[in-house]
Amino acid sequence: MNSKIVEEAQKEKGFTLIELLTAIFLLTTGLLGTAALTASVIRGNVAGKNQTTATAIAQSCFQENRRVGYTNAGTSSSSNGCAVGTATVSLGGVSFTRVLAAVDTSVTNMKTLTVTISWSEGTAGNRSITMKTSLASGS
Repeated sequence: MNSKIVEEAQKEKGFTLIELLTAIFLLTTGLLGTAALTASVIRGNVAGKNQTTATAIAQSCFQENRRVGYTNAGTSSSSNGCAVGTATVSLGGVSFTRVLAAVDTSVTNMKTLTVTISWSEGTAGNRSITMKTSLASGS
């Protein structure tokens, strides 16, 4: 009679409790890993967007100073206010601090403009970029 019970048990199809718990554990681990990866990708996208915006702000300042020319570069006579000193620019819900420094170089009739843009990314900390360009007087 024992052999008949064993034969019947072997014929039954289905999953054991151990197999079911193992499958649930593996599925949960995979889903949590995917969620963590998604959060990391979102943070990376925000950081990339902020860096691109900061670069655009610096380039805009350089272009404005090129437009006003060597003599007025870095002065308050530029129409967008991109003068030597510190200014705050808000774009996309983020406040960027722009610092422009105009330094006359040892080369005659040359200026080096240095723009540093800094911003905060919340818990990720503060970030900044620094860009430089040179202007010649043309004479």
